[in-house]
Amino acid sequence: MSATKLKGIRKIGKGGVKRLFSILGALFLLLASAGCVRRMVTIDSQPQGAQIYFDRKLIGKTPYTHEFFYYGTHRLELVKKGYNNVNTTLKLKGPLYEYFPISIFTELIIPWQITNEHKFAFELEKGKSREPVISPIEKPQPDLSPAQLEHIEERL
Repeated sequence: MSATKLKGIRKIGKGGVKRLFSILGALFLLLASAGCVRRMVTIDSQPQGAQIYFDRKLIGKTPYTHEFFYYGTHRLELVKKGYNNVNTTLKLKGPLYEYFPISIFTELIIPWQITNEHKFAFELEKGKSREPVISPIEKPQPDLSPAQLEHIEERL
């Protein structure tokens, strides 16, 4: 096609390209800063201070709020010296707005953050605690000194 036949199409100059990229960049930032859904689970115990193993990983001590990334069944174990361990499964169901196609809007388009929080409280019974079942990656490495292991436990 010759240039004479393309009367409706015009060339984009340097200023037009910059403007196009500015608009695309602003659109990207707008979508990237759009809302999302935070999935939180709060675990508490009576007495407090029990170690929490969430999906076989030590995450902290009660009371504790933990962000999780998928709904469904999660393994929970609470361990406190002088008390029986609590072993249970948490069934975390997503709200209606987390199902397709509504989730497209709540995850990508709504410009604010939505927090979905699940709360659980457990009563610990006096008894003998035993070693929790933990994932191999969470087991202390043999090259750590007892002082280093103690420092790690203090931080939890």
